Amino acid sequence: MSDHPSPNPDGRLTIGFLRRGYSPTGGVEAYLRGLAEGLLREGHRVVLLGTAEWPVEQWPGGEILRCKGRTLKEYSREVVRQKVSSGISFDLILSVEKVPGCDLYRTDEGIHAAWLAQRSRHITPWARLFQWISPKHREKLRRERQLFTPAATRRVISLSEKITREIGEYYGYPAAQISLIRNGVPSRGVTTPDQREAARRELGIPQEEKIVLFVGTGWERKGLRFAIRAVEALMDPKVKLLVAGSGSQKRYASPSVRFLGGVQKMPLVYDAADLFLLPTIFDPFPLAGLEALSAGLPIITTAANGVSEVITPGIHGEVISEPSDIAALTTALRKWLGVMSDPARSDQALQARTACGALASQFTLERNLHETLAVIREVIAEKSKA
Repeated sequence: MSDHPSPNPDGRLTIGFLRRGYSPTGGVEAYLRGLAEGLLREGHRVVLLGTAEWPVEQWPGGEILRCKGRTLKEYSREVVRQKVSSGISFDLILSVEKVPGCDLYRTDEGIHAAWLAQRSRHITPWARLFQWISPKHREKLRRERQLFTPAATRRVISLSEKITREIGEYYGYPAAQISLIRNGVPSRGVTTPDQREAARRELGIPQEEKIVLFVGTGWERKGLRFAIRAVEALMDPKVKLLVAGSGSQKRYASPSVRFLGGVQKMPLVYDAADLFLLPTIFDPFPLAGLEALSAGLPIITTAANGVSEVITPGIHGEVISEPSDIAALTTALRKWLGVMSDPARSDQALQARTACGALASQFTLERNLHETLAVIREVIAEKSKA
């Protein structure tokens, strides 16, 4: 899909980004903006081949080629058309969409075949049958098979070791062409008691409440129903589950839950919380996990979350084998809420917050940009030799 690169005497690259759709609170959008800003600072040109939803003011540099995208198939055709008609000579195309023929594919969505397999363990037999005959899923699987061939995609960026394994297991894509680059987040300090108090005042949260935070859209995949059941099982009226993200609030309504909807000022929400809970069925490496750690929040999550690969249970939180294990989730919640919200254990809470913040500081946007640029340059060098 990309042009054969011509030498750039000044080292300036023109990089196209493929993203269909837009969510103002989406982790993928936040990542792409951060990467594009970093590339701009280094003097490179970044062009988004996006659909109508992406606001031009939300794309660094403001260069967007608009592509129709009701379906992935239509979007793929539009990308080819826009690339030709724009006359832009791209050095490299980086995609987070399952569009075969790109130079570099980043696995933000993970492996769809693996997601379906993991989801099937938590749905009814009728839902499993519908899942496997669904035209939408069949089309995604077809495109995924096309994508993960060396001829169709030069290099893959994987967000976790789990995703790397699944690429090989499901599609046999060569491990030598997969680069593990974990997400990065902006540096910030661990939340102080004064910041926590101020955040709670602004959000209208009583200071005595114990706040468990859940962040994300795609509530089925991220295990919101399991999070609600675990919090309800505590049978403590002072414990509330704060949910940041969009979804069907009516479907998940509970006296133990407060829905915030889509949130623009997420640092404030992290500041107000005591603990982060994400009993996800499937998640490559969500930014929210790193953001929570960066604020000093211990994480309770599952082995299906790529973030679980970098945390140490008992120090940064807990890793539960199965999202549906409500007893294990409840035990972990009770343990960590005791540490983080009991004034008599303030020293332990400070140690936990400090350890979480130190872990997050290893995964910066600068590190991610450096590692991604290294792969981009390797791919361009490979293309120039072809």
